[in-house]
Amino acid sequence: MQNKQFIFKSTFFSLLFLSMLVCASFSSKKHPFYVGVTEIRIDSKTKELTVSCKLFQDDLQIALHTIYHKQVDLTKRDPVTSGLIQDYIKKHLIISIDKKLAELTYVGYEIEEEAVWCFFESKLPSKSKKIFVVNSLLYDQLEGQTNFIHCYYNEVRKSYKLVNPENNTTFEY
Repeated sequence: MQNKQFIFKSTFFSLLFLSMLVCASFSSKKHPFYVGVTEIRIDSKTKELTVSCKLFQDDLQIALHTIYHKQVDLTKRDPVTSGLIQDYIKKHLIISIDKKLAELTYVGYEIEEEAVWCFFESKLPSKSKKIFVVNSLLYDQLEGQTNFIHCYYNEVRKSYKLVNPENNTTFEY
């Protein structure tokens, strides 16, 4: 019963996030909700870890400007912007597997309407099925920030919602 409620809640919040994106695209006003989604995918056969972070574009731009004191326009791709994104996310998203830090390598980013997807990859640091995640993306800039984390271990999905100031969770498979 608890598992069904958890699946319902995670599906509900994913749909809520998509609805907010659609509503935000029809309005020039600042969006009323502050939500991010982080997907962690682990493939034990290939020993690979991929990470995708979805954040509102304007929120990320403001965070980068506030922290690095540089005007940032994510629609204009350049090495400086990519470097700022990489540095910021690596400082605010930490993943360890069996207490071994996953060394995230920045792959790039894509803009999707009002959001930006940032991509990372890594080799699995161990074979453990215990994943510890620290995610404080946008917490310093937005008191109301909520970050959803979806963790897939060989396609088995578990999800968790972090509401600022709560910034960490553990997934066990």
